[in-house]
Amino acid sequence: MVTFEKIKKLKGEVEVPADKSITHRSFILSAMANGESIVKNPLISRDTKATVNALKACGVQFEKIEDGFKVISKGYENFHEPLDIINCENSGTTARLLTGLFSPMKKYFVLTGDNSLKKRPMGRVIEPLSKMGASIYGRKGNKNLPLTILPSKMHATKIESTVKSAQVKSAVILAGLQLDEETIYVERVKTRNHTEVMLKYFGVNLDIFHNEIKVPGRQILKPSFIEVPGDFSSSAFFIGAALMFENSEILIKNVGLNPTRTGFIKVLKDLGADISISIHNNTFEIKGDIFVRHSNLKGGRIDGEIIPNIIDEIPLLGILGLFCENPLEIRGAEELRVKESDRISSIVHNLHVLGAKVDEYEDGFKVYPLDKVNRNGMLKSFDDHRIAMINILLAKKFGNFLIDSIESIDVSFPDFIERFELLEV
Repeated sequence: MVTFEKIKKLKGEVEVPADKSITHRSFILSAMANGESIVKNPLISRDTKATVNALKACGVQFEKIEDGFKVISKGYENFHEPLDIINCENSGTTARLLTGLFSPMKKYFVLTGDNSLKKRPMGRVIEPLSKMGASIYGRKGNKNLPLTILPSKMHATKIESTVKSAQVKSAVILAGLQLDEETIYVERVKTRNHTEVMLKYFGVNLDIFHNEIKVPGRQILKPSFIEVPGDFSSSAFFIGAALMFENSEILIKNVGLNPTRTGFIKVLKDLGADISISIHNNTFEIKGDIFVRHSNLKGGRIDGEIIPNIIDEIPLLGILGLFCENPLEIRGAEELRVKESDRISSIVHNLHVLGAKVDEYEDGFKVYPLDKVNRNGMLKSFDDHRIAMINILLAKKFGNFLIDSIESIDVSFPDFIERFELLEV
């Protein structure tokens, strides 16, 4: 158990760790390319190490260089069959993207993960890949890890999404790149497009029109240079902190500002937040600085097509609901039920610990402004890195709240506490 002393406000500048989603994809696409690629400023965390180790098991070399890695590969057509089971640790991105990558290779793969990842749904990626001819067998009726990928003859086809998931989309794209004909993927709602953006730097030209993505077959990826920007989802904790702590002002520097990731800022501005953006690089992924000043938030209802864009930030929005003038309701977020924890249940639990009034729905929750803090309970992190970081914010806001565990922050932001303390006044 751990606790933190109460602080009054935050002021100053901060940089956040490199983007986890882009780091995973930069390693995977570099491994698919034939030659030597450079990945600068990657996030090195438990999740991304799982991706590196999986690719190493297939014969890809990673050489440490200043502020990054040189990735040396003979291309995806020359991957080795691994000698052992691949452990994806806690990383859903690793498990789902690699399932798509490995399925057409006509080799034998077994993927597993930690106890948390074994509970997360894999059927959503197995189903479309199976329609393309993949032979994949998972636990509990193909719904969970461990799973086995057997050699198979896959074929290109048209896949219409059944879930709002960039991981599923990416898995289909990575498989489609290796097939003979054109694969078509149709999204119900636009999701993160890091895979599509990055592919053009590796020489692949996807045909994207509205929600339809046409993936050309038999693509040879060209080695590339990728510099990973700061992680927007990590910056969200500092944005949220500035809005929680009165009289706070924070400048967050060198953050990735891909429009499919920054809906959190739009939502907060609609709620009344004082946030400004300065873009200073648009050569790969849009990158810039975010300035946020403490503001009074109005409350309201959030749902619809914005939800996939803000899915990682919704638990934090739930906490900000405590400080709104009116109740804050979030709907259409059933995807949160199958993250590292059931994040709807996790947030509702901790809101109840605080003494807040909250209504829970299958697809979201409604948080009412906090009248009085209950100081008798303990906040639980549910072995979920985002919930753990939210608990740290709450403990520092209200002072001396017990938290059961914060070790999971190593998944995405190992030095979160140290960077946060630099801003404390």
